[in-house]
Amino acid sequence: MVTPNKQGSSLAMDLANQTEASGGESCAEQDRIGAPSLPNTRSKRFWALLGILILATVLLRMPGFFVEVFNSDETFLATQAEVINEGGRLYEEATDRKPPLVPYLYAGVFAVTGTTALWSVRLLAMAAVVLTAMLLAAEARRRYGEYAAWTAGLLFVFASVAFAPQDGQAANFEIFMLPPMTAAVLLAARRRMFAAGVAIAIATLAKQTGAATLLPVIYLAWQATEDDAISCGRTRQIAEALAGFALPLAVVALLIDPGDLLFWAVLGNGSYLGIGSASLYVLGLFAVMTLAFLACNLPIAWTLPRAWKERRQYPETVLWLWLASAAVSVAVGFRFFGHYYLQLLPPLVLLCTGVLARSPWKTLRTTVAAAALIAVGFSVLGYVARPWGDEPRYEEVSDYLDEHAAVDDRIFVWGHMPEIYWKSGKRPASRFLSSGFLLGDWGSRPEGDLSTDIPTPGAWEMFMADMANHPPLYILDTAPAGFRGSEYYPIAQFPELKAIVDERYKYVRTIDGIFIYKRQPLPLDG
Repeated sequence: MVTPNKQGSSLAMDLANQTEASGGESCAEQDRIGAPSLPNTRSKRFWALLGILILATVLLRMPGFFVEVFNSDETFLATQAEVINEGGRLYEEATDRKPPLVPYLYAGVFAVTGTTALWSVRLLAMAAVVLTAMLLAAEARRRYGEYAAWTAGLLFVFASVAFAPQDGQAANFEIFMLPPMTAAVLLAARRRMFAAGVAIAIATLAKQTGAATLLPVIYLAWQATEDDAISCGRTRQIAEALAGFALPLAVVALLIDPGDLLFWAVLGNGSYLGIGSASLYVLGLFAVMTLAFLACNLPIAWTLPRAWKERRQYPETVLWLWLASAAVSVAVGFRFFGHYYLQLLPPLVLLCTGVLARSPWKTLRTTVAAAALIAVGFSVLGYVARPWGDEPRYEEVSDYLDEHAAVDDRIFVWGHMPEIYWKSGKRPASRFLSSGFLLGDWGSRPEGDLSTDIPTPGAWEMFMADMANHPPLYILDTAPAGFRGSEYYPIAQFPELKAIVDERYKYVRTIDGIFIYKRQPLPLDG
């Protein structure tokens, strides 16, 4: 075994040099150097590492069993999952600006466990964290030695919760994107290019930014030699990666609907990704969120300057490209939500592990201990902390709907409070679970700044068709409650919706500031 001393430094340098220079070797030599060095499943060390990572992950994410909701994304996904399990079609009866994988993961967990409580899907998120940690451990072992496997695995588990609980504890898109994204780079480093492409496709089906991992994967493919006798040339390697990437996307598009998938996952995102709303506020938000992330993850971030300074002596080009692709993914759309930063963790952890592998033993122990201490602090915070701003009060209004509406009655919530759909168990009348699609209000912008709003193209036409096809029994107006900026968008400002409420609905009561309207029977002819 290798300890982080001079011997470890030498081995780390040798392995790094081998990795960077492998493009000039034969295919046989490449396979020898890049052969999977995954932990031996019969080895006690493998099971010991796996057991420790599972234990650490469960303990640090224990708040997930006690906190009902960490952020609205969880209930947004949960509502989509409920619609899927009731026979509804994604994008037609419940939509989002995301690919379909995570809603179907939620639906599968709900179907298997028989509950829509979010602790159930958080168990799957824990499994995703452990899997990512084990993959990073495998790559760290290949690059730096046995001790590095423990370092990388533990640092990732600690860093995955080291942020505000609504970002670090939630079962969000990024947490499910990380395992296939990480697997893609590991497979490419081992010259399994088609499999690497498939892994990137799976990551992309969790969240679009997973596609950015093509950058380090194509770099690794480019390192392949062109003139080898058994054809492991650059062109073939790149073609294999791209084919592996395209095939799963094509299959899923055919299963879902190519037009729907293309619009909601790609073309319809223009209103969300538009850079016209960039401003000093956005730059300030970027600075605050980035500095906060670096502060929370200082045990892995402090090594970054040293890794960069020593990049010629210990070349890690693929890790830097991976980190760059993840950084671009965080910045896309200039929104800078905290959970976006999770995709920085895998390359950061490996770069940090490389530095620690050639550092004194005391430095390694201090760094890991500091990461563990910070993680425990944020885990404890998860029991008591709530999202920034006023927490939406959705329980009482959901109980009212559960009592006064039948199982098959539909509701519509004006504003952004998908918690009501999820908690009440009532099916949404419109595919739009948030009025953001209609308004172009996507968050991470100054409250009340309506100039940055860009509605989704065609959203109002789709909304009016939904309301005609599935008229809700209740309309819930959250604007008077002022949750999540809803006070800036009163129904009275939107004539089409106001006409529906005025003509067919009657105000019945207010609960926690939310106005409740009930549909009235049509008058008899004559």
